[in-house]
Amino acid sequence: MKKVNISLQHVSKHYSVIIGEHSIGQLTHHIKFDRVTQIYIITDSHVATHYLEPVISTIKKSFDGAIHSYTFDAGEKNKNLSTVEKIYSDMAEKKLDRKSLVINLGGGVVTDLGGFAASTYLRGLPFVNISTTLEGMVDASVGGKTGVNLGNKKNYVGVFAQPKLVIADISTLSTLPKRTLIQGYAEVIKHGLIADKTYFAQVAEKPFTDFNHDKQIEIIARSVEIKAEIVRQDEYESSTRKLLNFGHTVGHVLESLSFSSSDPLYHGEAVAIGMVAEAKIAQLSGMISDKDFNTIEIAIKRVGLPVKYQQSTSVDTIYDLLFTDKKNSGGKIKWTLLSSIGQGEENVSIGESLVRKAIEYIL
Repeated sequence: MKKVNISLQHVSKHYSVIIGEHSIGQLTHHIKFDRVTQIYIITDSHVATHYLEPVISTIKKSFDGAIHSYTFDAGEKNKNLSTVEKIYSDMAEKKLDRKSLVINLGGGVVTDLGGFAASTYLRGLPFVNISTTLEGMVDASVGGKTGVNLGNKKNYVGVFAQPKLVIADISTLSTLPKRTLIQGYAEVIKHGLIADKTYFAQVAEKPFTDFNHDKQIEIIARSVEIKAEIVRQDEYESSTRKLLNFGHTVGHVLESLSFSSSDPLYHGEAVAIGMVAEAKIAQLSGMISDKDFNTIEIAIKRVGLPVKYQQSTSVDTIYDLLFTDKKNSGGKIKWTLLSSIGQGEENVSIGESLVRKAIEYIL
């Protein structure tokens, strides 16, 4: 088991990320229930089948108050305000108060949506994230970004709100479809590319599933450490935290475009292709060498992630949609790019022609 302590600037924003095998069974060792009036678990239909009852059974060993749960249909398409409104109504019906504890049980969709619902109901309820996907463990459940999509616009509505605790139980990864598991590795690759060259070389050796459990725990812990240090410096994304956007400017556009298809991209798949496009921009602008670009593209492909966008679209469509990204300012795209493997640079301005060439490369 690994424990990563996260400390932000505000004294109340200290919490731990517990990473290990069968951590769900040890949940009550890490949560204090003495001041909790009720527990409210938010999960989705996929995760509920495997883990809702085990979590409830574990909690009952140390908590004799009311335990409620809300299960919504799994999928990014339900990460919206309509789902949140239904949760609000159910919370009100169950008479949750400010001493109630919300537990978000699931992957990135659940922790994003559940964290948003918890942090806005009654102006804020405490919440714990139990991550059941690789993406959730290394990215979505850590750092305090919560939110939902607005139509096809990714994460347009949300708040910054830190959890009280994060549990990452790698035993849950065994129940994931292979594609769902692998797509989460994109965030791991990203963390190495923007902050730790040695770590990148290690995680790029082979697919995540080829590492043993001890190494998997180490990988997740290092990713959490990298993200935690960046968030500690810049909780509200005014400067350094923008490094975490590498691959996401193009990636979010591709993900949104794919929503209308019969085979939408997973978030990590879109980010993987986005990283190739944005590494290509850096190569074309002279920020990284041809060798570094090739290393990046080969690594992304080696670990089982896509490097090309396969669905029908155009350079014009993607380029125009880049300007709808919520991170843009004054109608200008501010890129997060690499200056080398292991080092990112935020707020980079790039000419249109290079961006178009990079988009063309991934189509």
